[in-house]
Amino acid sequence: MDDDFLPLMPLTGGSVRGFLDQRGVDHRNLSERDATHLAYVLSGFVVTVAASSAPITALVWLASALTAAGRYEAPALPGHLADLRDGGPWVDSVVLMAVVQRHFLADPRPGWTDERLARDLGLNPQDVTRAQHTLDVIARVTRRPAALGAGWWLSQTFADQP
Repeated sequence: MDDDFLPLMPLTGGSVRGFLDQRGVDHRNLSERDATHLAYVLSGFVVTVAASSAPITALVWLASALTAAGRYEAPALPGHLADLRDGGPWVDSVVLMAVVQRHFLADPRPGWTDERLARDLGLNPQDVTRAQHTLDVIARVTRRPAALGAGWWLSQTFADQP
């Protein structure tokens, strides 16, 4: 069944986790708050992050950025942490913004590999790879594939030349 015909359960009193189940979203590692936020994002709402807020849950923030066609609101403070909920350490939220920007690029350009992004932004390359995995999961759920195709930056054609 097309998502357009699924009820907006968070808005109509249904189960938030049932709503996420119907859309194939693994919500077991999400708090009730994050599961609710994600359900609302998938229903068309946009999430903003207060400067004083706790770490961002990457799945929720990335879903909001993708469903808003990349028009996200950056966290107010540099160094705002993001929880990828993958068992690894928290990452700087700038890594989320970088993978979203790469996702929406309309023209292939060098400099967008995980290693190059990490070097240019002062990040750990594994954090970029982990964030990309989280973005890939939510891109499938929201049916918003990368503009140039999944993993386009992995091509040798776009090797990181200055």
